[in-house]
Amino acid sequence: MKKTNQPKETMKKEITLKFYDNESHGYIKISKYDLEVFDINIKQFSQYSYYNNDNGCYYFEEDCDASLLIDKLNDNGYKVNFDTKHVNCYYFDKPIFSRINVA
Repeated sequence: MKKTNQPKETMKKEITLKFYDNESHGYIKISKYDLEVFDINIKQFSQYSYYNNDNGCYYFEEDCDASLLIDKLNDNGYKVNFDTKHVNCYYFDKPIFSRINVA
C-alpha cells in the first residue's frame, strides 16, 4: 500500500452566535468575556453597535461591525454559525442598550 503525504484538513472550531433581526437591521450578539478571550478590542468597532450592561453583551450592527467581528473570529480559528431571533423594530431603544464608542 502506497502512503500519500497529503496535508490533514484543518478543522475549525465552531461558535454559534445569536443574530437579532429587528425588521430593519441585524445585530450579532457576543459577550464581552468572549471578546476578551479572543483578544478583540472593542475600540475597533463603530458607534452603530450596542452594549447591554445588564447581560454583559455587545450587539454588533450588520452593515458596519458584524463582518469585522466574523473576520476576527475566523482569524482565531472559528467558523461562525447563527441562530436568528426576530425582535420588533424598537427592541434596541430600551434603556438597557447603549451605543458603543460614542465620541
